[in-house]
Amino acid sequence: MYEDFGTILNRGFKTWVRNLNICIPFVLNFFVNLILSVFFIGILGALLFASGSGSVIDPTSLSEEELYSVFWEGFTNNIPGSLALILVFFLLGMFLQAFFTAGAIGMAKKASETGDTVFSDMLRSGSKNGFRLFLTSLMVALILLAGIAFLVPGAVTIGDLNSLIKNPEVPVQGIGVLTIGILLWAIYLLAINIALSLAPYALIIDELEPLDALKSGYRFFRTNKLDVFFIWIISVGLAFFNGFVGEFLGSQSILISGITYFVPIFILQPLTAVLWTRLYMVGEERELYNPYDLLSDPEKF
Repeated sequence: MYEDFGTILNRGFKTWVRNLNICIPFVLNFFVNLILSVFFIGILGALLFASGSGSVIDPTSLSEEELYSVFWEGFTNNIPGSLALILVFFLLGMFLQAFFTAGAIGMAKKASETGDTVFSDMLRSGSKNGFRLFLTSLMVALILLAGIAFLVPGAVTIGDLNSLIKNPEVPVQGIGVLTIGILLWAIYLLAINIALSLAPYALIIDELEPLDALKSGYRFFRTNKLDVFFIWIISVGLAFFNGFVGEFLGSQSILISGITYFVPIFILQPLTAVLWTRLYMVGEERELYNPYDLLSDPEKF
């Protein structure tokens, strides 16, 4: 089923308007991760602020210098436990996000195919694809981390980084090479982010394994570069505009600040999920519903 870019945007927007419940996975992800963060901070705080006698030190009774001192001492005395705790909560957070993201894409797929989606579609897609999407996210993270190789020449040229940290204003040999390396890494991160934007959608829509999803996502990008880039620009542009409004108008109004904080969860993320889903399904020539076909039957709304 062929659709030009304008049609994809138009029909994708209508699909989202008809299925505002696609925001549910993103709302649940926000609140579940908020609860997880509270537990993480509580456990980490108890671990770092526990005194040698086993009692917990009240951080509010300490000055700023004493607080940093206790924090650093607690961390150095519990490095294995602290790192293990951070790793466990980090991976758990990634898995929960993968589960809810898989659920959202599953809802977007069902809405694009039939015009409607329900909460059970989220549970079905999340439970079926969540772990594989989690593995895919880990693979993408490793690919992005590989870009740190761009920093190696500059770091080797500078040698001792302590001199740069202690005296950032003092000219250091190799700082130019390090700056170029940072710039190249940033370009690399941006390129990988765009090139693999469709990997999660390929995984869930085509029910692929993680490595196959990365290959399919990249293949789709190579054959639809402009469409992928334009939707990426739209996604980033909407997020940037929302952040701009929140930064400059939200500082003067708590109401505006609160609205702009929740706009990505309730509007931007569900909308872009539907647009990405429709773009991929159109490119793969899947059968999709036409919103105008439903206008003659108002009982379906």
